[in-house]
Amino acid sequence: MAETTRDAAQDTPTGAAGETVIWKIRTALRATFYIWVPAIVLAVLLGLVGGPLAAVPIVLALVWTAWRWLTSYELTSERLIIRSGFLVRKREEVELFRVRDFSLSRPLHWLVLGLGTVGLTTRDQSAPNILIGPIAMPETRLDELRRATVARQNRVRFREVEVSSAGDETHGGDHGHGGGALPG
Repeated sequence: MAETTRDAAQDTPTGAAGETVIWKIRTALRATFYIWVPAIVLAVLLGLVGGPLAAVPIVLALVWTAWRWLTSYELTSERLIIRSGFLVRKREEVELFRVRDFSLSRPLHWLVLGLGTVGLTTRDQSAPNILIGPIAMPETRLDELRRATVARQNRVRFREVEVSSAGDETHGGDHGHGGGALPG
């Protein structure tokens, strides 16, 4: 399918020294199926009534499809690059070592089409939550993204430490054994 494409020059540097492209994908056009079916039905019904309004649902479906197709995602060994926009192109970059958490969503209407979305929670102030999709092979893309993130965090020696409060019983707090001081 044309929705996902793996870059032919996968191991060629893109930006910084040693940065390589892992994949380049676009939003899946199959996701517009649910726009096209009602648009065609509405166009036929409006065509039966007569008049130039029959073209409006088709034009709207074309604009929606173009807008979806213009969103692309590029995963490199150092960052995730998202390009989007119709009249104004936007480029968002998130350094992989800033990714905190991953999620996968496959609602029934996309599961039927073999699609899903990958969600990221990041430390990036301009993009704290990112949704990639709907895309084909979302589990594979999530695994590749997770591996690239862990590899990048290891290369920059980035570690995140979670700290719980002393009185929080669900995280090994005081438990009624004296004051709230942490053991020395």
